[in-house]
Amino acid sequence: MDWLITGRVRGTFGLEGFIKIESCSGEYEHFLSLKEIMLRLPVREAEEQCPEITYQVEECVVRTTDALLKLRGINSPEAAKKLHGADILVPRDMACPLERGEFYINDLCNSDLVYKGNSVGTIADVVEGGGGFLLEVSEAATGKTVYIPFRSQFIGKIDIPAKQVELMHRWILE
Repeated sequence: MDWLITGRVRGTFGLEGFIKIESCSGEYEHFLSLKEIMLRLPVREAEEQCPEITYQVEECVVRTTDALLKLRGINSPEAAKKLHGADILVPRDMACPLERGEFYINDLCNSDLVYKGNSVGTIADVVEGGGGFLLEVSEAATGKTVYIPFRSQFIGKIDIPAKQVELMHRWILE
């Protein structure tokens, strides 16, 4: 099953173990129909990879600027606090519906980064930086990893079906 990150656990709410969530898209209505989510917990000091745990959703409350989820087995603020910072993943068909011209950030991964018709790298990941999203690119010529701001000054046409993303300026790879 194809899972997409649709939000992040930002805190706890109440005494029953509700988690407060922030949506990546800013839209919360799609959370109301969720029966199951996967949480990708932040890496702790001794761990090499992020643990992923599946939870059944017992209740969802959509508020003005966030939503609250009650997960089966999380019954106290202390248990909910351990989930803080976790990414919320849902099956692709349960994610926020796309409008024309939109795409999921995850769909950029494994796309070719193209400059003037030539592949100059592969997008390995999309990460959050201080000023917005960054494309983590494995450069074709050297194999080194570079980070490119995901902004219109640097990124042109995005062709999701062809798995190609246009790079506007070659110098940013240097």
